[in-house]
Amino acid sequence: MQGMKYSDIVDYDKLDPFKEECIRRFKSTLTLPNRLGISIVPESIGLTAVAIDLGLGDFYIAFGIEGLGTKNKIAEAMAAEIERVGKGSGKLEERALFSGIGRDEMACSLNDLSAIGAIPFVFEPIIATSSSDYLTNKERAAGIIDGFERGAQIAQGAIPGGETSTLVGVVYPYTIDVAGASIGLIRPRERLTTGSRLTDGLTIYGISSSGIMANGVSLARRIVEKLKERYFTKLPSGRTLGEALLTPATIYSPFVEALFEEQTDVRFMQPITGHGWTKIMRTKMPLRYVIEKLPEPQEEFKFLQEHGPVDDIEAYHTWNMGVGFVVVARPSDFIHIKEAAGRCGHRVYELGHVEKGEREVVIAQKNITYKPK
Repeated sequence: MQGMKYSDIVDYDKLDPFKEECIRRFKSTLTLPNRLGISIVPESIGLTAVAIDLGLGDFYIAFGIEGLGTKNKIAEAMAAEIERVGKGSGKLEERALFSGIGRDEMACSLNDLSAIGAIPFVFEPIIATSSSDYLTNKERAAGIIDGFERGAQIAQGAIPGGETSTLVGVVYPYTIDVAGASIGLIRPRERLTTGSRLTDGLTIYGISSSGIMANGVSLARRIVEKLKERYFTKLPSGRTLGEALLTPATIYSPFVEALFEEQTDVRFMQPITGHGWTKIMRTKMPLRYVIEKLPEPQEEFKFLQEHGPVDDIEAYHTWNMGVGFVVVARPSDFIHIKEAAGRCGHRVYELGHVEKGEREVVIAQKNITYKPK
């Protein structure tokens, strides 16, 4: 039986050429800020966020923007089911259902900044609705605000404003489109992390995730549509599948800040989001990233794989499978990484190593090899 594939829903092979063309065409704009004494740091182009040199001292500013995707559709579906058949405890539960959405969006943007060595300090959300009525549901609106407020507390960053628009005929009825932008500080400049110092002999460390985060949610939603109890399907732990999928995403900026405080010689960092574990080979260097020890993924991933079905090749190409952030550093830096992770409540996994060779990610336990396209 042919397993389910994320590309049947979201096809990066069709999206990526547009992104690459944007990067090519927009190169002509990169020197325009120079008239102000401001420059774009060239080696940051094409990374998860861009570094900006203001020419004012030994620091860079980092900027990035990201969208949430469709995770809010899970909360909306569960709220509709509660209202339809009386599952759960009603409106009070609806606030809780939406209380992770803001954190999820902040994680999407802030983790991208953290990957280049930036400490985020400002975030602003964009929430687009199809109808102004969407946010008149006080419990739902409060839950969304709760999430952003909690995310700001975790990241220790400000939310000074944002944008809320009603796009009739653009946004699908009864839902929202959530995105946001963030600014961070790279100080001193040597903390800018681009992967340029990657070499063979380094260790690949994985930092635990909280669950599915925001990547690959569309595939999870498609699988749920086949289940009789849908998001209220019970997992072995007793939690519902919906509860597990709505677990707020991990914000890694406190961990990255702790890494630098530990004087860790970080060579590369990367959130495991779209494209899954292939993100480990994001740099174009001729290196093999060999994964020898895999952590046990959360129960929701196992459940989704079984009921998709979704094979291992697709799962590790789509979902984080228990590892939300990767750090590549020297073997001797393990003690520093473990200390930083422990301070933030994360687990550290020694996943494997970097060696010379053709650029690829090899997951030895699963006999999987991912090569660049």
